[in-house]
Amino acid sequence: MAEYKNVEKPFLDKLKALNWRIIDQGSFGIPQDPAKSLRSSFKEVTLKQEFIKAVKRINIVDGVAWLTDKQLEDLYNEIIATERANLSLLEANKQVFEKLIGVTKTTVAKNEVTGEENPLVKLIDFKNWDNNEFVAINQFRIVTPGGPREGIIPDIVLFVNGLPFSVVECKDVDVADPISSAVDQIMRYANTREDDFGIKEGEERLFYYNLFSIATHGEEARVGSISGDFEYYLNWKDIFPEVYKNVDVLNYAAEETARYQNNGLHNDPRVRQEILIKGILNKEILLDILHHFTLFMEIKEGTEIKVVCRYQQYRAVGKILDRMRTQTSGKTRSGVVWHTQGSGKSLTMVFFVRKLRSQDDLKDYKVIMMVDRKDLEKQLSATARLTNEFKEANIVGSRKELVPKLSGNASNLNMVMVHKFVQEELKHSKALMKAFVEEGKVPEFKPFDVVNTSDRIVILIDEAHRTQGGDMGDNLFTAFPQATKIAFTGTPLLTDRHKQKTHERFGGTGEFIDTYKIREAVDDRATLDIIYIGKTTNDKIKDKEAFDAEFEDVFKKQNKEEKEYIQKNYGTMQAYLENMDRLSKIAKNLVKHYVDDILPNGFKAMVVGSSIVAAARYQFLIDEALKERVVLEKGKEKPDVDLIKKIEFIKIGTVVTKQDNNEQAYISAVRKNAREIKAVDNFKKDFDYSTDEAGNYVKPETGVAFLCVCDKLLTGFDAPIAQVMYLDKSIREHDLLQAIARVNRTKKDKTHGILVDYYGVSNHLKDALNIWGAEDEEDIKELLEYFRDINKEIPVLEARYNRMLQLFTDKGIIEFKKFAEQRMPDKDAEFQLAEDCIELAASIPFRAQFDTYIKAFFDSLDLLFHSEAARKYYIPAKRFGYLLVRIKNRYKDPSMDLKWAKPKVRKMIDDHLETLGIDSRVAPISLLSKNFAKEVDKLGKNSKSKASEMEHAIRRHIKVNINKDPALYKRFMKRMEEIIERYQGNWDAIVEEFEKVREDLAKGRQGENEEEGLNEQELPFYDFIIFSAFKEEDVTEEEKEALKDLTIDLVNFLQDAINKPNFWRGRPAEIRKLQGEVEDLISFTNVDNVSKLHAKLSIEIMNLAKRRHQELTK
Repeated sequence: MAEYKNVEKPFLDKLKALNWRIIDQGSFGIPQDPAKSLRSSFKEVTLKQEFIKAVKRINIVDGVAWLTDKQLEDLYNEIIATERANLSLLEANKQVFEKLIGVTKTTVAKNEVTGEENPLVKLIDFKNWDNNEFVAINQFRIVTPGGPREGIIPDIVLFVNGLPFSVVECKDVDVADPISSAVDQIMRYANTREDDFGIKEGEERLFYYNLFSIATHGEEARVGSISGDFEYYLNWKDIFPEVYKNVDVLNYAAEETARYQNNGLHNDPRVRQEILIKGILNKEILLDILHHFTLFMEIKEGTEIKVVCRYQQYRAVGKILDRMRTQTSGKTRSGVVWHTQGSGKSLTMVFFVRKLRSQDDLKDYKVIMMVDRKDLEKQLSATARLTNEFKEANIVGSRKELVPKLSGNASNLNMVMVHKFVQEELKHSKALMKAFVEEGKVPEFKPFDVVNTSDRIVILIDEAHRTQGGDMGDNLFTAFPQATKIAFTGTPLLTDRHKQKTHERFGGTGEFIDTYKIREAVDDRATLDIIYIGKTTNDKIKDKEAFDAEFEDVFKKQNKEEKEYIQKNYGTMQAYLENMDRLSKIAKNLVKHYVDDILPNGFKAMVVGSSIVAAARYQFLIDEALKERVVLEKGKEKPDVDLIKKIEFIKIGTVVTKQDNNEQAYISAVRKNAREIKAVDNFKKDFDYSTDEAGNYVKPETGVAFLCVCDKLLTGFDAPIAQVMYLDKSIREHDLLQAIARVNRTKKDKTHGILVDYYGVSNHLKDALNIWGAEDEEDIKELLEYFRDINKEIPVLEARYNRMLQLFTDKGIIEFKKFAEQRMPDKDAEFQLAEDCIELAASIPFRAQFDTYIKAFFDSLDLLFHSEAARKYYIPAKRFGYLLVRIKNRYKDPSMDLKWAKPKVRKMIDDHLETLGIDSRVAPISLLSKNFAKEVDKLGKNSKSKASEMEHAIRRHIKVNINKDPALYKRFMKRMEEIIERYQGNWDAIVEEFEKVREDLAKGRQGENEEEGLNEQELPFYDFIIFSAFKEEDVTEEEKEALKDLTIDLVNFLQDAINKPNFWRGRPAEIRKLQGEVEDLISFTNVDNVSKLHAKLSIEIMNLAKRRHQELTK
């Protein structure tokens, strides 16, 4: 089997080289003996004996293992108790995680060797990592009683001390997107895949202990946590510590080249599974990630996720600690971590603190986190709490608190709010305040006294490029002269024109501790590309104050008379930028772009004005432009009601610094409005259009769609929902990159950020990128590509269209281009060609490839939707959408859906399909619907297509219903397979027989599926017992009567017991009691085939009762 040979077996071989114990069960057939996988039953997801053996070995006193057999048994039962605790997957996983790392203490009553009462027990030996038990088992079968399938068989499961830490899903390269397919399979195993009918299709318990899962096809591997879907499975592209980097990360080995050559080698060898295995499954690294680099965090109110570090975070922490160990002074231990915005710098600090505290030689360090902006205070304090040692009392908010809070030797975590020092110093200085507020400059301080001379202090400085300048930085160094200073920045100052480069300012060895640049982050899908849309032209502006130079530059296309008119009317550049007519035109233009291209996809916008005045004016002007757009939409012949509703839902917030008590009233009004609507918090929320019974919006506050700013929120502000920035201000260098990074954060369905430039900063982009390493022209070229001009997307759309055509023509559909472009005069031939295309999609690999290509084509079309270049692709897009929906309906494949298409594209296709009588938003017509036959008849005389349509409809109907009556629907499935086998190729006969199956399915338990003496509620249980116990064996009349009596007793018993509120969720003790009583009833029946299966049947009967709860309690 290619998958085993090319992916699974090499994976196991690499683990073996890392001294994992390998249990290779081959690839042929379903495992039959649980003992081969170190279990007594296929229902178990943990390895009990491995757990007991390992935990006994790692808990020793003076070389003696002190845990008794009874204590080990109890510990095992305690760890697997989560499986019976009725918790959500995330809750269960968090509970296990906290036990493993010691947040929740594990104890036993007494150490029988030393006599110690309530001694702590280690479940993992983090210090002596090789002391633990590491086992990899492939084809790890788990039975799932009562589920729609007999069970699941993950390709590889990785165990540490008997607990399943990782599930590895291997795919051969026989589909267009094998990684996506592997992630989908992992999510199926974990029951985290969306299911229209709520059917449990996997075994969650396997993931209660999961650290991360891996999806691989050999040439590429990705890792993700239980809370991540496909978008959050990322590559692990490096191996650290360096001592373990014994392979060439950047080049394939000869055997890898041979293995992958048929695939067409991937451009980047760093993403192959060999790198991930050595980088993350090395025993020491794996336990390090568990102990220090994994956390649970709330990303919005009520939504918690599990986070496992990314490779650059792990590497950076390791390098900081190495430098602290190997260098001898505070200065040489210091340095800069250059990680681009959006790559998780704040979490890197958290991971660093967590690991620091477990290092015997470094854990006594006092840690000081330093921020210089109020807008970062709340964000970083929330992140700091994830260290589990942050306290509000340790915040230093004023200069007078420096000595009392930071002069001692306590090994604690502190936070210094530099902006509060600024406020304190500037109370009486309007000039300095203006400099701080309007120009973002850190003002000068009076010299600090020495606060602490210890060299056991480490200062973590966020956004260090700002903090490094002026006396502020000098004072920091004076206060803690021997401290190690670790500076984090996404935009360091690197060019010679800066007085001092960032990495030189913070000492160290003269080189960055670690770098992770913007191109790497985009390639890793950690941040997004930026699409650049220029609305004006502007050459280099060197000096903001040099108005004449700027004037000449901005108005270089005007003649002399026009220039004189502008200068006379506006006088200064700033007056021109704030002019109402100019701002009004821009407001109308940006509203058109937003409503057409951004709002339909559910994203939001930031508007950056040149001043507080401009930002405030933009709020009123955007509001006017929105109202004009509503009038325009309502005046159309066919108004788009949904779009009008969305526009009217919009609110605008303006967040600017207060000037003084004499500021203009409209500025005060917008500031007040922003406070009242909680503009910043609500801007971050998804639009929520839900209404109550009276039709009022439940969450109108989520309508904050625009944030108008000029100075605030341009740095350190995370709002992944922001997709577009409308920029009307001169911003340069690191400030420009920081600002643009507000829209490059990842979010589901967001494929890029957009910068719409009304000022003309495009030429500053090269300046800005030059500060990131002017020495390397290739680097600059690569970084400039990050800002993709929208006009360069046109050939991408064309290439993706041609790829769609080639997919079908390569399979023999020669006239597919004519079909796509609606140029086939013969309508019968056109219909037959569509049928031939749909027939091709019977192949799952072809469907996957079609799905991948159409998504890419629709993404490009969405980006350019309102451009002239996109119009010629409207008809092909409709045709492709038609095929997609027909394929989805034919094969009942829910993954073939338009739901992922952006709303603009989807609406166009839906409108087209509705003219054909197809509604992509409605589920395929039910098999038992009176309209089903009419739908099938649309296929005309094509009996093969009719048979295919009916077959897949029957299969879907059986899949949906099998859980509630397994025996009945398994018989129908068998009958259908026999029809296909008996009438091979005789499509008319198959259609006729399928129609009989459909009629019998409609009857359900009536007719020949009835049994005398049993009612509608009892029959599924009776049939299920016979099916499970007798398989193909005959059942005597005497046995039938005995089983009828048993079934009647069981159903009566179940109906009485479960007819209580919240029975299956809130009554675990009653459920266990009921299962015991059901098992007793079954075991005491006098039918041997049934009584000997009492344990298995009792579980399955309980599961069936749970699924039929609604019917049983009518």
